[in-house]
Amino acid sequence: MIGGFVFVHLDNGEETRCKPRGRIRDEMYPGDRVIVKDEMVEELLPRENLLMRPKVANVDQVLLVQSLKDPEVNFKLLDRFLILIESLEYNPLIVVNKIDLIDNLDKEIENALDAYRDADYNVFLTSVKDGTGIEKVKEEIADGITVLAGPSGVGKTALLNALIPGANLKVGDISKKLKRGTHTTREVRLLKMKDNSGWIADTPGFSTLDLDGIEAEDLKFYYPEFNKFLSSCKFNNCNHIHEPGCLIKAKVEEGEIASSRYDSYKTYFEMLEERGRQYD
Repeated sequence: MIGGFVFVHLDNGEETRCKPRGRIRDEMYPGDRVIVKDEMVEELLPRENLLMRPKVANVDQVLLVQSLKDPEVNFKLLDRFLILIESLEYNPLIVVNKIDLIDNLDKEIENALDAYRDADYNVFLTSVKDGTGIEKVKEEIADGITVLAGPSGVGKTALLNALIPGANLKVGDISKKLKRGTHTTREVRLLKMKDNSGWIADTPGFSTLDLDGIEAEDLKFYYPEFNKFLSSCKFNNCNHIHEPGCLIKAKVEEGEIASSRYDSYKTYFEMLEERGRQYD
């Protein structure tokens, strides 16, 4: 909102500046659908959802961006993002950027990426520099509202500029000492993709990655590769840690579930369990 006005994209494709009425002013967020009459926002239509931090309405998917190098991909952090997005019931897409900085994928990294593919996540390898993978990402987010998320320095703004030619967003420099990027986005803006109905939310990033509200006992539901085995353990309330007759642990031993993902699950389960004990 600028000076009490908002910019609304109309059904005919035009964009117009409007003034929200009364209480609507304090209740609307980027992504909201509204009814406009005579350059006034008269009504806020029901939302499908609302992402709280940052606040974006009617989100369809979240593009989780990592980089292969400068900084190196952090799978533990990626899993934390995935748990958060799964718990919020958004569709996560994984982008591994800056693949032009290496000649060949390390076998360990390749295996780790395969683990996400086996969990039915869409994984895209991209390079803004030479355009690798950009068109595939565009096709995947051609409809609805997409939010970008990921740590600093992985190339989110450069990727956004590649996805929306002409956006000309400011790209932060990478600190040579820390190998980290500088935050370049201060507020949420919805940017229209060209030649389709998709929108990308240019945001200052998730303000927190705290797994508040997630109980240790619910964590298993946020690892999609577990889903088809959850009802087949010996105990109905199996947490897949120490219990006998656990099918999840058996599938890890058989290689059907990646050990890297199971180790991640155990790490976060123990963290959430310890947090739960502290608040009992």
